[in-house]
Amino acid sequence: MHRRLTDRPRDWALVVLALLIAALAVTVLGPWKMATNPLIRDSTSMYSWVDEATSGWSAQAGTLTELVTEGLLVVLAGLLALTVWLARADIRAVAVGVAGAAGFVGSAASTLVVKAMFAEPRPCEAVPDMHALSECPPIGDWSFPSNHSGMAAALATAVVLAGLAAGSRRTWLMVVAVLTAVVTAALRVVSGVHYPHDVVAGLVFGASITVAVTVVLAPVAVAVLARVGLGGRGEGPVEALTEPLRVTHRR
Repeated sequence: MHRRLTDRPRDWALVVLALLIAALAVTVLGPWKMATNPLIRDSTSMYSWVDEATSGWSAQAGTLTELVTEGLLVVLAGLLALTVWLARADIRAVAVGVAGAAGFVGSAASTLVVKAMFAEPRPCEAVPDMHALSECPPIGDWSFPSNHSGMAAALATAVVLAGLAAGSRRTWLMVVAVLTAVVTAALRVVSGVHYPHDVVAGLVFGASITVAVTVVLAPVAVAVLARVGLGGRGEGPVEALTEPLRVTHRR
């Protein structure tokens, strides 16, 4: 049975595509020539507009945005756990959820590497006369890409992939996860600690890395779950475990 569950080859084309999208996001949205890059200039203008719109907010509002941001990450983790729990009778869906959680870790670690490569100062330090709702992180805690946005996107992507692997019966969980990730990213701009291009890059990068890691690790997760007797049903036709975007329809 274990062999039947893991004998389908991984979809390496999907892995390569996901990694290319992650690299493209970093390349296109990266802070190259910030003074002349039109994307960065527009992003800076949008950041300034948001800062002006929130200039009358109290200091407590900054604390609240930080708490809400952290809380939304906890909510996303809970949504992933709930998705896996509801699909616990399907070893494929559980495996995709577990692999997606590993993708979250891989995304967070990769984002830190990219941050160190670009070393983009926070806008609350680099843009003159900005007040920023939240306390500006210290120099060395770089801005691009947004790690909170990347982690949110990674968790939301894991929820979507696990949900699709389970048969897409709980679409509302996937929709809530995606919207929560977008709100989390937007709050990083509202709080004044990220440019818009930071959070967009974080969302795309986090989601792409999670897809790649999930495709690679899903068969491994299936083998481990089957060996320890977790994950429920593993008999019958086995769809593409390494193609979690494919919906498995059940009667």
